[in-house]
Amino acid sequence: MLTAFVGCAGVGKNTIIKELIARYPDKYEIFPTLTTRPMRPGEREGDPYHYVSKETFRRLIDEGEIYEWQQIHDGNYYGGSRQVLRKHLEGGKSLIKDIDVLGAKTYKEKLGDITKILSLFLYVEDLNQLLERMRGRGDIEENIQIRAQRFPMEMASSVDCDYMVSNERVQDTADAVDCLLRNEELFGGVYRPCTELGLPEEEAVDALRERIRAGERLEPVELRFNGRELLITEGADRYLAAKLENAFIQKKIRYLTDETLLPVPLTAEAFTAHGGA
Repeated sequence: MLTAFVGCAGVGKNTIIKELIARYPDKYEIFPTLTTRPMRPGEREGDPYHYVSKETFRRLIDEGEIYEWQQIHDGNYYGGSRQVLRKHLEGGKSLIKDIDVLGAKTYKEKLGDITKILSLFLYVEDLNQLLERMRGRGDIEENIQIRAQRFPMEMASSVDCDYMVSNERVQDTADAVDCLLRNEELFGGVYRPCTELGLPEEEAVDALRERIRAGERLEPVELRFNGRELLITEGADRYLAAKLENAFIQKKIRYLTDETLLPVPLTAEAFTAHGGA
């Protein structure tokens, strides 16, 4: 599986990626880009690039192995390689990469035949919090204000991402993201409601299924991590309707870990298979 981490500048994508790799080096690794530029001090092969000659890069373009590429002002090529993706998948790790939202769409369109592609949008609720993070890391104020102007557009672009995860605290975010990635790989992103929410009414689920069949996209489902698994805390009827119709529905994790949450006494598979009844 390959997960594309997307989100606004300064939201902490690379921080979460580094945290996951530091905790679970046998589980996660970065999916590297291919480049023809020389290796720089502090870099190594495969992190963050695979280094090849221009002749090799152009040959891979001709062979259809490069799914996207650009040549910058110094004449060097940068691009994504299907060959590199297949090679890294053979290692058995879950691949992760920080890219933009449009890049995530490209991954799904052009690499979905090789592996499962997941898009995860990291965000913060408060723009001012995001701007203060950028100031804290020493960004130039002019660039910060440009990013502030882009914030509404970047948030609007999140609607097609599989998950939205609020990055309020690195520890909680990394825990929740690790949980959802493992769930996606093992169970296909199947979740059950918390006991406080209970099971949805069959009539409500049927009505939502009709809306899906009419072409409507349902509002996101909210999940929360209890230290062991992610549970649905809002929108179980929408989640179930989307699952039964095999339709897209975004999953949103907004709050910090709540260890008091308990799941309904059904397996996730039983919940989705039997319509919540």
